[in-house]
Amino acid sequence: RAKIFKNNHISSYSDTRSYLFDSFHNIPYVSIVSDPYNLFDNEYGIYEFGDDASNDWPHFGANFWEDWERPAHFSFYNTNGNLEIGFNTGIKIYGNYSRGNAQKSLAFYARGKYGQSEFNYPFFSELNYSKFQSFVLRNSGNDWLKSQIRDAATTSLMYGADLEYQSHKSVASYINGEYWGVYNIREKINEYFISSKANIPVDDIDILTNNSEVVHGTNHDYVNLINFISNNNLAIPSNYEYVKTQVDIDNFIIYNVIQIYGDNQDWPGNNIKYWKSDGGKWRWILYDTDFSFSGQWWAWDVNNHYLINTLNFVLSGSQTNWASAPWATFMLRSLIKNTEFRNKFVNRYADEINTRFLASDVVQHFNDIYDKIIDEVPDHMQRWNSNDDPYYFVGHMINFAVNRPDSAKEHILSELDLPNYHKVSLENSTPEFGFIRVNNNLKIQEQAWNGDYFEEVPITLKAVPEFGYSFS
Repeated sequence: RAKIFKNNHISSYSDTRSYLFDSFHNIPYVSIVSDPYNLFDNEYGIYEFGDDASNDWPHFGANFWEDWERPAHFSFYNTNGNLEIGFNTGIKIYGNYSRGNAQKSLAFYARGKYGQSEFNYPFFSELNYSKFQSFVLRNSGNDWLKSQIRDAATTSLMYGADLEYQSHKSVASYINGEYWGVYNIREKINEYFISSKANIPVDDIDILTNNSEVVHGTNHDYVNLINFISNNNLAIPSNYEYVKTQVDIDNFIIYNVIQIYGDNQDWPGNNIKYWKSDGGKWRWILYDTDFSFSGQWWAWDVNNHYLINTLNFVLSGSQTNWASAPWATFMLRSLIKNTEFRNKFVNRYADEINTRFLASDVVQHFNDIYDKIIDEVPDHMQRWNSNDDPYYFVGHMINFAVNRPDSAKEHILSELDLPNYHKVSLENSTPEFGFIRVNNNLKIQEQAWNGDYFEEVPITLKAVPEFGYSFS
């Protein structure tokens, strides 16, 4: 580290370079440098227990439960070992109960006092923006030392589904030259996250969490909406029409579909954020899905998690535990009374089961993400003194993905009082001439396709010709 000083002048920002010897990785890696006093001092260090930590996990009262920020330097290297970008930054411990883990999640902040107001680097190739005010190194949360991929794999499964979620990139890491294991670089959910994705000014954004708690902006419009729903029966079409002007119904449905299908029971009474812009509609953000796809590895019979009726968990109206509190399920329970919404919900759920959630595709998706870190896993597990095999937990995810579709369809029948589901078969002898649109959602351009749909819930089919052709 180097810094220029001169009498009667403000000193320069520190300049930092890291040199790592005999360090070879098949994934990118990062180096974090900070005065050890900032991180590991008993009284001042953000990573330490301190004197007031509880002996019980997750050690409330510890330094790492404080909202302390310290200066640091962050460097990002590609797989060839070449420095891509380095910058001074603020660093905080990040997360909820995962703060109790030995490897803690870290949040990084661009601020003028460190030399820049944003980080300008394309960490995530799938995004159409490359400027960030903050980001996170996530330790895999409740999935730490388990599959190591569950949240990243679940959220990225929804690519193209019109949902806001955090992109990810797996990296190896060092802190002050010491190997620190595998992290996922993630976007940080805040007003800048929404502004970048929706191209909306930060000042025009309202973000809420939990039961109307303000993260940014105001909760005025949402409180009014909940009051309207409380005082009006949404089974009446005119009342539902009003709610449609306030809520992005398609977004709300697909958000609930993935949470229910994946059996995320750390939700909806927890890990819930939703947002709107001035004059816009409320939308929901998918994040922290560590309980999904057999993520509750300690509960019930993990080999049979796919049988759990999560639709009942959110529709019953009885608080089965803290995560299904009545306030958290109120909107879905109210909307499902409306026939138009119910049909739309059931059809979208069926659309996803018939395409995105096909077992072969989901299994391939999980394996692809795990394969990116597979060479790093032994060093990571050794660093944190674990003898577990992460792929054992990936296996539970795969078992869930293979068996969930049939269970999910039975849950729809039982909870929504539908008589049966039936196979719909489509044939198109000339797919190069056009395709079939199912429920205005799926684009089927195959010679033969089939999927299951529900009796008493009408579906729509539309033949759409390619340019230069017409449908007769």
